[in-house]
Amino acid sequence: MAKGSQYLFGLTMLQLRLFGAVVLAALVTFCPSVVSPLRAVEFDASSCKFFQYVNSDGATMIGYTPSQLDPRNPDNQVKLPTSSIKADLAALRPAFDGLVTYGYHEACTPRVLAVAKELNYRAVMIGIWQPKSAEEVDGVARLVEQYHDEMAVAVIIGNEGLIFNRYEEDDLRIAHARLRKRLPADVPLTTTEPLTTYDRQFVRDFGDFLAPNIHPVFDAPDLEAAKAVAWTNEHALKLAQQSGKSVLVKETGFPHAGKERYTFDTQRAFWSEYVSQPLLAKVEGKADWIFRGVAFEAFDLHWKSEASGLAIERSWGLMSAERKPHPAFEIWQAKVDSP
Repeated sequence: MAKGSQYLFGLTMLQLRLFGAVVLAALVTFCPSVVSPLRAVEFDASSCKFFQYVNSDGATMIGYTPSQLDPRNPDNQVKLPTSSIKADLAALRPAFDGLVTYGYHEACTPRVLAVAKELNYRAVMIGIWQPKSAEEVDGVARLVEQYHDEMAVAVIIGNEGLIFNRYEEDDLRIAHARLRKRLPADVPLTTTEPLTTYDRQFVRDFGDFLAPNIHPVFDAPDLEAAKAVAWTNEHALKLAQQSGKSVLVKETGFPHAGKERYTFDTQRAFWSEYVSQPLLAKVEGKADWIFRGVAFEAFDLHWKSEASGLAIERSWGLMSAERKPHPAFEIWQAKVDSP
């Protein structure tokens, strides 16, 4: 080092170091978010509002994609009127006080949560469709920070992306680490895969509880409604016992069209049998509970059949795209009215 470079504005290098330490200490004191590294926190189940919600009386949730939204075109997220979201959630509210969403878009998802809070929904599971998207992950983190004190919140990192190769296990790990550093310790994280993918140890180990899609329509297609419900319950229990984790059945049910055997009557029969049993079951062993209080799904979504090529995909709704209740919706409403 040249002799003259040891001095800057009359300060020696030692003095500069001391001065820098003082400045850093001041920044930590007055602006901790500027310089303090984000530290991962351990999930705190004992104070988890979402776990308290699923264990409360009358908790009922529904998978929600806006009835007038085709998310395949991102511009549609901006074009979707807030009045349409409000009409959706108002129509669902008599039977449900919690929502399950599937992906984050900055023009739509914040409006969904704002309207849900306005209509006194108690809980939301906020979905991340693409864990590789830092924009989506960070957008969900901001929403959790905003609504954590007002609603019971959980985050679903990815939906059936491993089985369909939309992302890899490492992508889930990275998104989980990014969120865990930002979110309060009592906000639980999970992912969702079809039942068969829970054969992987990684999927069973991931997150703070399990949120599988358990679909007899795909995995046991010959079962009639009552036996399909029993099959769903059996596999939820097996998964809880195998993993030692609590299980929330995020998707199940019958569609009402798409194949000859599926009608409004068979859809109603499935949900009638399903809600005739307790929606919350305690589990012996390491797992605490199985929550079955999630209906799939809110509205018939015609674009899903176009995207998947499966006729049944447009007909899972408990309501039509015009918000007309199907008989299955009335089953859930009656459950709420007469628990």
